[in-house]
Amino acid sequence: MSVLICPVCREELNKAENTCRCKNGHSFDLAREGYVNLLLGSKSGDKRGDSKESARARHAFLAKGYYGFLKEYLCSRMQGTVLDICCGDGYYDDYDGELYGFDISKEMVRLASKSNKGGFYFAANLANIPVKSQSVDTAIHLFAPFNEKEFARILKADGVLYSVIPGENHLLELKSAVYDKPYKNDEKPPEVHLLELADVSKISSVMQMNNSELKTLFSMTPYFYRTSAENKQRLDGIERLNVTAEFVILKYKKGKGNS
Repeated sequence: MSVLICPVCREELNKAENTCRCKNGHSFDLAREGYVNLLLGSKSGDKRGDSKESARARHAFLAKGYYGFLKEYLCSRMQGTVLDICCGDGYYDDYDGELYGFDISKEMVRLASKSNKGGFYFAANLANIPVKSQSVDTAIHLFAPFNEKEFARILKADGVLYSVIPGENHLLELKSAVYDKPYKNDEKPPEVHLLELADVSKISSVMQMNNSELKTLFSMTPYFYRTSAENKQRLDGIERLNVTAEFVILKYKKGKGNS
């Protein structure tokens, strides 16, 4: 609990039995699975982020290991105090050291807490992360909004952030099956002022997928909600398909003057 702060008053949170409490008396009960809900203005967090059905589908897909090469890449670079930003079900958190993760979805945090007994997970908002300033050595951030101000605040002076975005060919075969004119991703990193882009790496793998897996994967993408029912039905006739998974890993450090 060494890095968590109260979302109400920003004082340090301490764990006592099944409760997290700050010196001003704000308290937050731990769930049965061991996580804590630090979302303000919501008793549960159930209606924020992924639904239970979506979270469980994503969890089942990742468990098949298709993104295992990305997990291996990230885990090999974790050191010190690690924070998984927008952690989802905690799939990428194979780490024996001090590990924390948060997500706005209570169901995702519940799954992460059940899967990774060595980490501590909490429901929280990316806009105001309840973590001490300059307390994180390694942060990972995958496929989520980029809040540079908060990321720079929580990193130690020599801390590192690994942010993952889709590569230009990511899921291109899947998009080609659904759309008449599929487009490649632009791989454009976010504009930064407080952080410094220290390195850019690209990794990829080809996934051999059956029809059910293709549909689950497509439902996990932002394209799903922008695609007509007619186009979605194009997947029905595909028994198997080789799909490229390609990721760009952006390595950030504290910018000069922000250490």
